[in-house]
Amino acid sequence: MSKKPNKWALVDPTPVDLATRMSSKESVLGVPTLSLPHEESILEHYFTLLSQASFDKAKELVDTEKDGHKFSNAASWGEILQCLSQLATAEKNYSNLVFLGQKRFTHIVRSKDSAKSIYSMLFQEFQRMENFLTPLLRESSTHLETDQLLAHISGQLSYFVRARIKMIEFYEQLASLGAMRQWMNFDDLIMILEEIVAENVTAFHHPLGTSLKTVFSLECESLSHLLKALLLMTTWSYMQCVLQLHQAHSKLNTWGTMIPIKEVKSSFGRSSSKSNPFPPIYTWMYKLKGILLSKFALYFYDVLAKQTIPSEMKANLSKVPEDFVGRIQAFQKKSDATNIYLVLDAEGLSGRVGEGGYHHPNKYAEPTQGMETYPPIYSYPMERTINSTRWHTIIMIMNSSTECTDKIQFMFEKATDKKPQTSYFIIRVDIRIALVVIFESKKNERDSTVNTFMTDLASQLRCQTVMAGLKNFARS
Repeated sequence: MSKKPNKWALVDPTPVDLATRMSSKESVLGVPTLSLPHEESILEHYFTLLSQASFDKAKELVDTEKDGHKFSNAASWGEILQCLSQLATAEKNYSNLVFLGQKRFTHIVRSKDSAKSIYSMLFQEFQRMENFLTPLLRESSTHLETDQLLAHISGQLSYFVRARIKMIEFYEQLASLGAMRQWMNFDDLIMILEEIVAENVTAFHHPLGTSLKTVFSLECESLSHLLKALLLMTTWSYMQCVLQLHQAHSKLNTWGTMIPIKEVKSSFGRSSSKSNPFPPIYTWMYKLKGILLSKFALYFYDVLAKQTIPSEMKANLSKVPEDFVGRIQAFQKKSDATNIYLVLDAEGLSGRVGEGGYHHPNKYAEPTQGMETYPPIYSYPMERTINSTRWHTIIMIMNSSTECTDKIQFMFEKATDKKPQTSYFIIRVDIRIALVVIFESKKNERDSTVNTFMTDLASQLRCQTVMAGLKNFARS
């Protein structure tokens, strides 16, 4: 008798199919999974789905398993699944930055509904499960291997959700500091991030959760590298800044490759389109990187210009999210400003810092003195040189106030035999760097065009705009 040939079809199993097949000890391909226990298969796939930002699928997987957990006689398995279902929802809200959304009717909505409260509840539940299962292991319970696995997972997830609480507080602090009209000190924030990463590496190390741990580390480390780059720009440290931006770029790209592209089927015909699969927290971090690249292009314009030709430099600047160089040049032509500078306060820094670019750290350089301690790192339209006729005034104004706020300092000097009448507008854009706009004419101190340009540019260069914009990325 002739038999029909077997036909195989590759399908993407739904979480329901996966849970059903795993419950019957079969893999997705129909091959018995003798090497991997049932509970471990569910947990491994659940953590993988969370790492891929597939939160709804992860929740559906554990909910389906919870409804049919009769395949496992361990009573604690059902309780763990209930916590994992809530964790999937919490992770979705976290990635969507829901905790930063506008809190309306706070007198009606209880605090127990907040993201931090949900994670706190899960922290207590995972600790309770660990404390409950650990004594059973000593008593040699019937389901020793399963209880041992769940005890380990519960204990490590308690550390994970505690780290999430710290990250929620971190993002809340970033958003609130961004709303302040002054430069932020990122030293403490970087230290907090590094502590969170260090704790997570040692505390959450179970092989089944490797994918989730990897994504968590990529998020924290990417943000840490970005903030370090921002801090290094304030001291005009070219090479160190390049390395931090490269690290951030690499880790963000690695994180992005872990999130699969989502296909959206059209209502008409069979055509489909690709939607943006990245959660708001990733999109915001990518925007922060873009702003930092724009700032880097301005601060190290002369260094970069030496490595290419003017046409290519202009083309490269047009590709960054914010062309600060083009904006400065357009403002200078519109306002007829004599010159626009970015001036660095190099007091206490390396003697070669004013030269820009990379210098061997062991190469000796004479300490800067006098006006050379305040070199211009960018100048338009004149070349980047110290103008002795104006530099004494610029240094005096910069030293009169070290506060990095939106306050613009103004000074007008009458004409003399050596120089024409001059109006100075100065604002601190970083703790060591000031934006200076000079007019060889008498200008009104409250000139709206000049003041608006300088305050807006300072806010963006401090990254206040993108920090405060965290709340705008929140998606319910």
